[in-house]
Amino acid sequence: MLTRSRLSTIACAVFFAAVAAAQASIVWDLNPNDQNAPVGSSSHTFTNSGFSITAYGFDNHAGIGTAHDLFFKHENEIGGGVETGLGLTNTPHNEIQPGLNFIQFDFTAALAAGMMNGQISVGSIQPGESYTLFGSNALGTLGTQVSGVFGSNFDDQFVSIPNFGQFLYYAVVSISEDVLPVAIRADLPAIPEMSSILPVAMLLALVFAIEARRRQLSSKRS
Repeated sequence: MLTRSRLSTIACAVFFAAVAAAQASIVWDLNPNDQNAPVGSSSHTFTNSGFSITAYGFDNHAGIGTAHDLFFKHENEIGGGVETGLGLTNTPHNEIQPGLNFIQFDFTAALAAGMMNGQISVGSIQPGESYTLFGSNALGTLGTQVSGVFGSNFDDQFVSIPNFGQFLYYAVVSISEDVLPVAIRADLPAIPEMSSILPVAMLLALVFAIEARRRQLSSKRS
């Protein structure tokens, strides 16, 4: 026989399962149309499912950036490295050069929406090439290194942005040779859909009905 306590436990379990199932990720492709042409600006906003991030290109002057126009790159793979992503105009291979440039991403809107577990994928990482990530709360300022160094084993692979949400801006910086950001991903806060909530609501209603009936019978006996 299902007691009130057991019914409550089951209802809670169903609710948390519904929440977990409703969680989804948003992926921003940094060259969604596979173009091979200048963006036409030093910044570009990417929107997916109503959620936006903005990329900014910079030349690096001891950690302080000056605007540098972005470039949509799309070429055949080279040495196993993915060559489609977001780069810079008038740089070798239209990519981020070590010590000279960086591409910074503004997560302000995404973080305000409660997004979490930010990740980034970077390509064009042939053997001997690598990159790292920096975080900052000021646009155009490189800030603090927040990750280790990622080499060719991580080409076109999503890696976690450490302590995502600690900073509003995160930048890709080349450590050796040149690299190309490919995509960014983050998780939406878990919001159960109505179809998931309905069984929980019905189960809770049953719990309260049983309790009301129990009290009614107890009152008659007394």
